[in-house]
Amino acid sequence: MNPRFLALVLPLAGALALSACSTMAVAGTPSPTAFVPSASAASAEPTAQATAEPAAEPTPVTPTPVSKPAPPPDTRSGKALNEPFTVDGIVVVSKVHRLSSSYVPAWAAKPHGLHPDVHSAFQELAAAAKADGAPVMIRSGYRSYAAQQASFAKAKKQYDDKTARLYFAEAGASEHQTGLALDAWDGRNRGTAFARTEQASWLAAHAHEYGFIVRYPQGKTDITGYAWESWHLRWVGTEIAAEFGPNSSLTLEEYLGLA
Repeated sequence: MNPRFLALVLPLAGALALSACSTMAVAGTPSPTAFVPSASAASAEPTAQATAEPAAEPTPVTPTPVSKPAPPPDTRSGKALNEPFTVDGIVVVSKVHRLSSSYVPAWAAKPHGLHPDVHSAFQELAAAAKADGAPVMIRSGYRSYAAQQASFAKAKKQYDDKTARLYFAEAGASEHQTGLALDAWDGRNRGTAFARTEQASWLAAHAHEYGFIVRYPQGKTDITGYAWESWHLRWVGTEIAAEFGPNSSLTLEEYLGLA
């Protein structure tokens, strides 16, 4: 072999070997523990109405949140946006993540103002609930910014400030403005009375099978900002809803790492 060629190659090989050793040392260094996160409003009156007590209420179950990377820092919290705030493509509207009066979903003129997939999913849900002896219907679907503003103003006149804010959303802070949420009911019991119906129990156990979650579960007011609303369903699709499961007390904020 040409001595001149060896003189060039041997130093280079030595440098590469030294680089490889250095790389292996870095790769062998333990990495820090990955961060694992723990993800509107009602129009129904909080006044209870007489209704039959169910045999027993299922114990809420909180599934272990799916490991997700931390969402990007939100620098828009508290500001009214012209488009919904999203995490991994999932819309989030709340007291923190608000919509401006200019936001109107493209499906606002559809039945109940709901996204076609949401309306179709609820029709399947309603058919299954009826077959199980717990018929439900849509009491309220899409509500515009102006309609929510009027609803909240009315609530402020009827209830004390704390109660009004627990059960009613200010304009811009309601999921109803997205057309992705709805209030279900049995045609008779509204508000807190609905929680004691067979329909409420059925929704808690089966809504996820059709892509819905009970958006404001019991005992999570400190996270959602709202009282338990057994009637308020939010559509997230069957794949995501399945991760919540039946009788779940997991909130969307916890699921998305926003809690």
